Amino acid sequence: MPRKTNPLSKRNETRTFALSGAELARLVEREAVKLGASKRARVVRERGEFDPGRLAAMLRAPHSSVTGTWSIEEIVAARNSQMLGKFMTAARLAEAMGTDDALFVARGVRLAPVQSLGVEIVPEPKGKGAKIADEAGALFGLGGIAVGSDTITTIRSHLADHGVAFGYNDWAPRPDGTRWDPVHRAWPIEHVFWDDLTQQYMTRLDPRCSSDGPTDRIPICHGDGRWVIYAKSELLPHRLDAAVLPAAMVWARHAFGMRDWTKGSASHGNAKVVGEMAEGTALSDENGDLTAEAAAFLTLLQGIASQTDPVGIRPPGSKVDYLTNTSKAWEVWKELTENAERAAARIYLGTDGVLGAQGGAPGVDVQALFGVATSKIQSDLACIEGALQSGLISPWTAINFGDDKLAPTRRYTFPDPDEASVREDFAKRHAAFLQDVAQARAAGFAVTQDWVNTIASKHGVPAPMLAAAPTGAPAPEPSPAPTEGP
Repeated sequence: MPRKTNPLSKRNETRTFALSGAELARLVEREAVKLGASKRARVVRERGEFDPGRLAAMLRAPHSSVTGTWSIEEIVAARNSQMLGKFMTAARLAEAMGTDDALFVARGVRLAPVQSLGVEIVPEPKGKGAKIADEAGALFGLGGIAVGSDTITTIRSHLADHGVAFGYNDWAPRPDGTRWDPVHRAWPIEHVFWDDLTQQYMTRLDPRCSSDGPTDRIPICHGDGRWVIYAKSELLPHRLDAAVLPAAMVWARHAFGMRDWTKGSASHGNAKVVGEMAEGTALSDENGDLTAEAAAFLTLLQGIASQTDPVGIRPPGSKVDYLTNTSKAWEVWKELTENAERAAARIYLGTDGVLGAQGGAPGVDVQALFGVATSKIQSDLACIEGALQSGLISPWTAINFGDDKLAPTRRYTFPDPDEASVREDFAKRHAAFLQDVAQARAAGFAVTQDWVNTIASKHGVPAPMLAAAPTGAPAPEPSPAPTEGP
């Protein structure tokens, strides 16, 4: 018997049906039961939400400018601009901070490990989910053409420094018209600003990208097919999650402290040679020129200062003294710079364990402390995964397949240090168990299944089954009981 056509199905919207009121009521009731059976709340994106003409339009940022040196006042002003959500000078500040060795290392430790992680595309377990995931793998998987590791590194750098990052999608149709393929790129954050009136981020565009309309106040709408916003906080992430806010003064403390320390080292490392001639010896003649004795003594002092003359003759009654800087100010600069290095590591990694033991402190297990830094990296990746899912993968699925109900999920394959520790511990316990069994056999003890089960339980490993003795083989003789007395 052929299946009845459902007039409420989407595919039958344009067809005409002759149904009685009772039949229509039953159909509506059946559909209501189906809807009520699903408890998962989900926003479904459909193809009609995205305008292909707008997505295909070229989108480019204005040219960026580079600033020179920084003073304390300029650093504070750039930090205040970050608090206001104006990233032009804050972006330049973050770039300048990257020239500092302490901040460069801390930021690098946070960003570098992600480039070695794998990526998996997880399909929806129904319908065409596997087929859609297979296509998505070529775009969003490891080495995919839509999302590059260099793009993600730039986005993560902005996310760590400014608490928010922005990406955009360039769309292009295939020649046969069967698919629209995106290429995700990082948007320069210096052209973005927070608009208090509309409570959203805005950006400036290159005027050549638009022949009509303003290019200085373009709203950034996450998930509209064009824009992707990466943020860990819903409200004002540029104030709550930006490392540049505390790191700005750390950079000033470290950079200016190193500058002063370098100046002090010139004073400490360059002793002055001062000579005193014998009493009554004339230093100059009636014309104001040096006497022959004074000129010869001056040549001797210059040779001593330049370390080119190993020997010399000092006139009788004269003296040669070294003037050295005995100040202890370098200790202040040392403490100041070390404190800044520890602070930079804590800001970007959550721990200064990567610096190891310093100043005579007891040794630390750096690998154990990396667990704290790993939580920072995992937080970044969770933000990246969520933003890419709702801002790129869902629109791609909706545009190419009608809606995003079967959108695959892009996930990073992050190594689990706890799992590795469990495996290593099990390997040690299992090796100890096998060694006990081997020693018992070598000593001639009767190794029975009950004994194996007991020893395996002691070691916390699964008990293996003993192999059956070959047919006709004599049973092992039990060891004789020990006798008492002589």
